[in-house]
Amino acid sequence: MVIEAVGKNLIFNGDVEKCEDTEAFSSISDNSVYAVLNIYNSFPLFYEDHLKRIEDTFKASGRELKVSLDNILDDILKLIKLNEIEKSLIKVVISDENYVVYEFWDRMPTDEDIKNGVKASIFDYERENPNQKILRSNYKSEVSKYLMETNSFEVILRTEDGELLEGGRSNLFFTMKDRVITAPDDRVLKGITRKKINEVFSNLGIEVENRIIHDYELIEIDGAFFTGSTVEVTPIKYIESIELDSSENELIKSVIEGYENLKKEYVDDHKKAL
Repeated sequence: MVIEAVGKNLIFNGDVEKCEDTEAFSSISDNSVYAVLNIYNSFPLFYEDHLKRIEDTFKASGRELKVSLDNILDDILKLIKLNEIEKSLIKVVISDENYVVYEFWDRMPTDEDIKNGVKASIFDYERENPNQKILRSNYKSEVSKYLMETNSFEVILRTEDGELLEGGRSNLFFTMKDRVITAPDDRVLKGITRKKINEVFSNLGIEVENRIIHDYELIEIDGAFFTGSTVEVTPIKYIESIELDSSENELIKSVIEGYENLKKEYVDDHKKAL
């Protein structure tokens, strides 16, 4: 496994280790189960959902989860204090025998990205099991290389039939007039942020159409955005050469604001409970 930890400390099998001295990553296999948690105001957003998905992924693959979810949560909270994290990402990676909890870097949207929108490029690929978050090093390296080659913030995965399903590390939503369009749940990763964004849609009374957008339909959409732990809610300015005014789209702006409010409410409520 590639060493991608940042910060001073990580936690390996429950023990605190210095990142520069650890050998934790050599004991983690490529088929390990993982979760990425967004740390906001020094608290892990929606941790219950992330830990539940880890448990569900182990069950679905017929494997035994040998560490308790309570222990993982304790380690996450401990690492936040040790590394003095206010806003960052924490990754939990669990193999059959070992697990590691560490702070790591991934490109997150800047204020400028939210204000202006980002560039997305189309990448021909379809996940075999989108709802199982299992490490696949080759896929990640191929996507990273393509992002650098195209100078893009994120890729949009396209099937051989021209279906635009999701991002490389995110879920994907399109807008047409006053409604949102996104692929059905059984075709994409049912992301934690996607679940929370659906709550925002409900709160705001936004109509959602669950259907697949094809590449030839891109000229008909008037906006698009990514969602996910690492991208939050990021408006898309370009899909290849097609320009969108997503950052000025009133529907998308209301979703961004609604998600920010949801995060604040979640942290305020859960910090009191723990």
